[in-house]
Amino acid sequence: MDSYLPPPRTDLAEQHDLAERLRGAAAKLAPGWLGARLDGIASGTPLGDQRRPEFVRVGTARPLDDDQFPLVVPLLGAGHLTFGADSRDPRVAGALRSLLLRLLATAPSGTLVVRAVDAVGGALFAPFGALADAGLMPPPVHDLAGLQGVLAEAEHWVRPSRPIAQRRPAARPRRRDCTMLLLIAALPSNVEGAELARITALAQAGPAAGLHLMVAGWPPPPLSPHTSQPSAQAPLPMSTQIVLRNPYALVGGGPFATQPPGDLPSPTSTWPGLAVPVELDPDPPAELVHRVCRELAARYAASGQVHLMDLLPDPDQWWAESSAAGLSTTVGLAGEASIPLNFTELTPHWLVAGRASAGKTAFVTNVLYGLCTRYDPDELALYLLDFARDGAYAEFAPSGSDPAWLPHARVIGGRCTREAGLEVLRGLAAELDRRVDLFGQEGVSRFGEFRELAQLPRVVCVLEEFPVLLAGDDPVAKEAVALLESIARRARAYGMHLILSSRSVRAVAELHARRDSAFGQFPVRVALPGGADVLEATNDAAATLPVGCAVVNTAGGLGGPRNATRGHEKTVRFPDPHTDLQVLTALRQRLWQARDLDSGPPVVLIGSSSEEMA
Repeated sequence: MDSYLPPPRTDLAEQHDLAERLRGAAAKLAPGWLGARLDGIASGTPLGDQRRPEFVRVGTARPLDDDQFPLVVPLLGAGHLTFGADSRDPRVAGALRSLLLRLLATAPSGTLVVRAVDAVGGALFAPFGALADAGLMPPPVHDLAGLQGVLAEAEHWVRPSRPIAQRRPAARPRRRDCTMLLLIAALPSNVEGAELARITALAQAGPAAGLHLMVAGWPPPPLSPHTSQPSAQAPLPMSTQIVLRNPYALVGGGPFATQPPGDLPSPTSTWPGLAVPVELDPDPPAELVHRVCRELAARYAASGQVHLMDLLPDPDQWWAESSAAGLSTTVGLAGEASIPLNFTELTPHWLVAGRASAGKTAFVTNVLYGLCTRYDPDELALYLLDFARDGAYAEFAPSGSDPAWLPHARVIGGRCTREAGLEVLRGLAAELDRRVDLFGQEGVSRFGEFRELAQLPRVVCVLEEFPVLLAGDDPVAKEAVALLESIARRARAYGMHLILSSRSVRAVAELHARRDSAFGQFPVRVALPGGADVLEATNDAAATLPVGCAVVNTAGGLGGPRNATRGHEKTVRFPDPHTDLQVLTALRQRLWQARDLDSGPPVVLIGSSSEEMA
């Protein structure tokens, strides 16, 4: 045996040649971010590409001790990817983070929609937190209810708008410009058979509709009756499967999206897989993840930036609308679509809520400028009261440095006292009684009917931080609550409307206890960050809103299936109008100069004083 020498291997050169060819193929299929080693990628490598990333690297295949090639698999546009272990295995966690980073860094801006599930706590996605803060990628869900919501959203994504038989054969898939990636890092331990069946069905139907899955921990361990079913233990349809060994992984399966029709077996069931050990890509460098997420968030913010002028009508169309049938203004954008909100008999009053610095004043200010550019002062009268200390609506009143005022404003209260606010409510109640008498004299019962006979403006009253006025058990609070309830209940038919804005609607114990009689008259609910309490308790649409966005609900805060599209609810982006004070000054000046010269300035309430500004 000491003298024995094994014969020289004649296939080594062929193996090296094949590895070289595979390296070249990988470089062509997965260039740049998709195939490079992330720990060696150049700092100036640009983000985004002009095409959807179809092939992506998952690790390094080592056919020989001294040779290797990148393992590149088809994903977007082809099929899915599964791992035999979930993200509790550090190798899987690192591979998932690397894959997500590669796809986000490569996909053209706004074309990759990511939804994530991580039942082990969400630490896997913590490095991508900047994307969640920017509203680019929602935080992962952690429990069975969250998984069900994400699956419902994915099912809505793949649901065809028309039956297949009615679609042209050559028609492209819906949302052909966008792709949804459903990334399941770990399934909830109490996952049920229904959810596993839904995942399987999504895998089968997804690629044709631009939905792709990355599922870690598939098939799930057969520890329950649900997960031990043969259907749950089968490979996910149209997926590349990565099986974990120690210390390497093996790859098998494949999407085979163009398999033969009929009952012929899929090639997945006959291909034995790649007979090469694979080392999965490790965690990407933390600084690289931070840089990419920061840049993507900045791009997303820039692309979604909204300006006040985007919400206003064309300057040639100012004061061109009639308020006879109601008031309407654009409150923000959802994607590229303008979202209007109305004051009518069906939507007479609005509730607006959000934490400090969430943008309540900015949102309402946009609404006021939108209304005042659409309707002239004969069509609209405003009563603006702010019970906070910042005097939110002082810009609409004349001042020593700027004599202009908003010609629609009748009363403006900055740092308004409770007693002054109560006096304004008394005045509004008296105006409501006057209108009731006028309508009765003319034999009409609706504002639109009266407007066919005589001119009368609609009234909008804004109460900023209204809990200051209504909280407590003193005579001022009791009378204010009674007046507000009466106005809210009776005013809809007489062209009078309320906007109540606050950090917390639930701070008003008296009004909350009688919610059916008061808040029930406010079908329009606007929830900003921290303002979810204006929505129903089961509606979590505002749970993760970034600043500059709001949930606009026209059904009294009613929710629906989590993450499902709701016709009565939109999430909008809106600007902070005070970022460009020159534009605001020019707007006020133009509105003021267009006023009737015989009209007087508004009554201005400051602290405990009331004065008529000349």
